[in-house]
Amino acid sequence: MSLTILLTNIALVARSGTEVVVEQLADGLRRRGHRPVVYAQQLGPLAEEMRRRGHLVIATPQGLPWRPDVIHGHHTAPTMAALAAHPGVPALFLCHDASSAFDAAPPHPRLRRIFAVDERCRARLVAEGVPAGQVALLRNAVELGRIPPRPPLPAQPARALVLSKHAAHLPALRQACAAAGLELTEYGAGPGRMTDQPEALFAEVDLVFATARTALEAAAAGAGVVVCDARGCAGFLTQARAAAWLPWNLGAGILAQPTDAAQVAAAIAEWSAPEATAASALVRTHCDLEAMLDQLETTYRELLAEPLPADPLAEAAAVGAFISAWTPHFDLTAPWRRLAEQVAPALPPLQAPLEPWAMAVRADVAALGEKIDALEGLQRQAGLAATLRRLWRATTPVALRAWLFRLRQRG
Repeated sequence: MSLTILLTNIALVARSGTEVVVEQLADGLRRRGHRPVVYAQQLGPLAEEMRRRGHLVIATPQGLPWRPDVIHGHHTAPTMAALAAHPGVPALFLCHDASSAFDAAPPHPRLRRIFAVDERCRARLVAEGVPAGQVALLRNAVELGRIPPRPPLPAQPARALVLSKHAAHLPALRQACAAAGLELTEYGAGPGRMTDQPEALFAEVDLVFATARTALEAAAAGAGVVVCDARGCAGFLTQARAAAWLPWNLGAGILAQPTDAAQVAAAIAEWSAPEATAASALVRTHCDLEAMLDQLETTYRELLAEPLPADPLAEAAAVGAFISAWTPHFDLTAPWRRLAEQVAPALPPLQAPLEPWAMAVRADVAALGEKIDALEGLQRQAGLAATLRRLWRATTPVALRAWLFRLRQRG
């Protein structure tokens, strides 16, 4: 059965984690005969690229030529907007981050399935009020068909790669790699050198320093992986560690050690080509995009088969609560402000609602005070001049004053 699936995301600009997820989901669903539509609030180069490949990408939730069968939601605001724009359509929500303000599950009666990409996200959703039994894991997946073949790993690594959006840990990686005789190549927002094809890089190196989706892709490509970034270091990825760490998405939940030169050197020293190869096989088995698409297709059909009672009062209450929390107002601790500070770090820190006005008034008062001081100074100078003129007239003979006047005019 072919379905129209509305995928939501906060942005479709570059190739951040969820943007890659949406792109790969849209590609995979279309290969399987479905009709994916992507709605994102911020569009950019990735959206244009997907449009060139034939995808329908929209910037408003109601801009569809067809009614969706299912809403597949990522991120709070676009998911809620899609639910409000399409009454009667069931939805699922997938949480990708354990702390981002825009990854909270929107409380809406038509949100019938809630997923988390790892255990940290699951704990976040439960802490925010979602019943634990209603949160299932839906791990990040790797599109194995995009990964080129690579030669077998050497007995000892020679070439290393870091692909990271962080920069603070790069000096430690450089020091440890230099000590181990490894040639290190740097990519990502942290080093300021971007790539659209990380899969090709993974085939050219022996060891990759990365976390989360990037670490999954590197392992699936057959490279050895040290799971680390600026937040911390977990260590070299072996088969046993892969089994234990995959439920945590190779992410922040396992980064128990500091990413310093000593810790990175110890992880490099754990290098084992057979262990890296075994870990790669495990990742490829459990994180295959096709298996994820199988799970999603099953979920979509379950949603459509379940009765969906109309409850306009509950839906209106959910939308009202969302507007109250997510539109700008004087409570600067509300979710809208946390989101604004997260996506625009240049915003001023939290302050009282009238503080900007008060600061402007104080500045105006200070400027006015300076002008008053200047006027008082001029007044004092004018008073002194008048006194001197009176003394001049009282003490200087008239004839002398007249002669000096004519002399000044002549000069």
